[in-house]
Amino acid sequence: MVAFLASSLIAFGKGQNSNTNANTATQVATETQQNNGGMDAVITYYLQIKNALVSDKSDEAAKAGGKLQKALVDLGKQSMTKKQKKAYNDLSPAAEENAEHISENGGKVDHQREHFQSLSQEIYILAKLFGTSQTLYKDYCPMKKATWLSETKDIKNPYYGQSMPSCGTIKDTIKKQ
Repeated sequence: MVAFLASSLIAFGKGQNSNTNANTATQVATETQQNNGGMDAVITYYLQIKNALVSDKSDEAAKAGGKLQKALVDLGKQSMTKKQKKAYNDLSPAAEENAEHISENGGKVDHQREHFQSLSQEIYILAKLFGTSQTLYKDYCPMKKATWLSETKDIKNPYYGQSMPSCGTIKDTIKKQ
């Protein structure tokens, strides 16, 4: 995507100074990478929570929850499009609160899973708008009637952990950008 944006800007600016074109393309590429970098941190910590819940490791989920909360705050400090900013402003307070609940409730895996359910919906929307540097899969658990994001096609259910690790199906794919 960065290469596409850079080449589009260069093609658009034919007839202008080539140094100006290169500088503009570099600036757009850098901004895109910075936005994805912030979202990549959010995704990294979200996936750490998911993988900890899959393994029934509540304390690990709590640690990742604290990191996710900070990453969400940091994401808000980055430049965004109007559409991204609106979605961030709408979703971030709830996502931060859910991450906080997960972080403050080590040892209470059922409570963490309740907040993970809402968090998953919020992170999915943000990932669709901001893009990510890795392909993600939106999985669905029919027993829980809940979704989550995964970095692999293999189903690893965070809502039932080790008691039903493979319950679910892939419902959507977010391709890396």
